[in-house]
Amino acid sequence: MRSTRGWWIVLGGFTLIYLGNVCLANEVENESPAEEVIRTTEASELASQEQEQPQHLCCVKHERMIEVGHGMSDQMIQVDVGHCRRLCPRHVVNDPGDPGRPAIQRCPIDWHCRPNAARLERVSTLQGVRIIEALDSCDCTPKQSCTREPYNYVVYPGTPHQANMDVGMCMGRCSGRGFGCKPLRNRTISIVGPNGDEVHQVIEACGCSGDCYRMTHIETVLDFSEIEIRNGTNSAEVKPLVRAIDVGQCVGACAGKETETCMLRDKKDPSRCLAGLYSKQHSCTPARFKIHEYRSRRGGMREIIAITQCACV
Repeated sequence: MRSTRGWWIVLGGFTLIYLGNVCLANEVENESPAEEVIRTTEASELASQEQEQPQHLCCVKHERMIEVGHGMSDQMIQVDVGHCRRLCPRHVVNDPGDPGRPAIQRCPIDWHCRPNAARLERVSTLQGVRIIEALDSCDCTPKQSCTREPYNYVVYPGTPHQANMDVGMCMGRCSGRGFGCKPLRNRTISIVGPNGDEVHQVIEACGCSGDCYRMTHIETVLDFSEIEIRNGTNSAEVKPLVRAIDVGQCVGACAGKETETCMLRDKKDPSRCLAGLYSKQHSCTPARFKIHEYRSRRGGMREIIAITQCACV
């Protein structure tokens, strides 16, 4: 009798444990969908907030020190030439010369961070005056095809001869393999300095070209071809045609091509070189030409040779 009562007690305990687990499982099943809905709603709200707020990166000038020469104390003089990086620094001080322009530019992720302005510092060393290009500021530029972008130069900063000029820079994508964004047409401007006028190159147009390419170069002539100068006519009163001819120029570099100059050949087999000199050609030279003719004041015909194509020879 006692054994039967003990079995009933054990069986009742297992029954209570089973019923408790069933109730707990029902509660979890009833609560988990709601919690899952809440978590899903929160995740969607965060995602929508991230989509509403565009992602940006910093574009800022960072320090880059270079050595330019020795001073009177025989110590090496260092200059901060700077460089642009898409990395936010911990401590930034805005430019005191332009308080309206923040030191950090906020760029969309798919934009370029490029130099925007620089100055030509004149550093006095024991080896003489060295001219160093020091970066002043960086700016954001959208990624696009090859084009000319403004690049401001300050020459003779902090002197009576200080002047500003936009020398330009070439930036952008090029579709052809091995092609880059290069300057295709330049012009020169003169700046008055302490020793007289100085000539600076300014980029006018950019395009996609290889490492060796043709650049525009203009020559101007007076053409008397369409004018008839009769006897007794004052040649000073004759107005000739002014012709601007693009004669071109070859610029750039070439990958080294090794050439052989044979100094001693085999007498039995002349095609076999026993001793030779090897050198590499790196010159970008004119490959095709066009002739432009014009008549001088005295009636003689003259020619100007224009380069139409450049190649590595």
